[in-house]
Amino acid sequence: MQKLARLIRIEPAFDDPDLVRALFERHAPYRTIAEYIPRKPDQAAFPYFRGNWAVGGQPLVEGAETILQNHRFIAAARALFDSPRIRPTFIVVNLNAPMPAGPIHVDVPTFRGATREQYPLGWLIAMGRSELFERWRIIQAGAVSWFYNGPGGNFEYWPQGRDGPMLREQPPFRNVAIMADNDRMYHRIGRVGTPNAALPQMTAAAELHAVGGDTWAIVENGEVRATYPFNAVRLSLVWKADLEPEDTSEPLDLDRVMTIFIADLGQRKADFRIPGDPLSDKTWIATLDCVYGTGPDAPDPQGPT
Repeated sequence: MQKLARLIRIEPAFDDPDLVRALFERHAPYRTIAEYIPRKPDQAAFPYFRGNWAVGGQPLVEGAETILQNHRFIAAARALFDSPRIRPTFIVVNLNAPMPAGPIHVDVPTFRGATREQYPLGWLIAMGRSELFERWRIIQAGAVSWFYNGPGGNFEYWPQGRDGPMLREQPPFRNVAIMADNDRMYHRIGRVGTPNAALPQMTAAAELHAVGGDTWAIVENGEVRATYPFNAVRLSLVWKADLEPEDTSEPLDLDRVMTIFIADLGQRKADFRIPGDPLSDKTWIATLDCVYGTGPDAPDPQGPT
């Protein structure tokens, strides 16, 4: 699956980076990424938050349209993938308070007929990790940009695969982005903050709020668990665009996805039952998680050992 990845550095990334940075505060609060990971309700979580600004090519928040149609991103995607058929699809933002390095991972894939609009993220991750659906995979161009000048906060990536050298982008970040295929290039968020930064006592139910005065607050069940100056939280923005395929063969539907999964699970001699409502059946999703993994690879919530 891993091949030598090509990248394009985009600098400047935005016409008005201060305006983009201000959108993070305007569109708070943000929920934890831990919501995507199977876990117990009271299990500890890292201060790692996420928001969707555009999905399916449609802006969800004010100001996202300009970012979605960023001419620099579109030109870089066309150049990197040697294709004029680029369709901007979504924008995701990540906000990280001081925390250990995140998991090494690839992004959530998308497939013809199976996208974020139709399937839970855990399903798409399992489909990608299984490698059973590669003929339907939609190649995605992905730009990542950052707003952070504090300690740590690297963007670390492995363009030659996990066995190759790690490269990094380091703060201070000044209006720069990297264009790559992050659905297949391993990468992670480096440690944010100082090595001895305390972790807040929080679970996946926490939210990150902008409380005025250039301050972020982690709030859970009405209680403030931690506060940070605005510049102590690492902000990143992920832009994705589909390379529109010339292949017009039949796309995936739920019946075909289930048929492929059931056949593979049978060959693996996995213990499973066929669900009546597979997209929401918790037992079925637990089966996918057990066999393929359905959530981002997560480090120990208590920190590295």
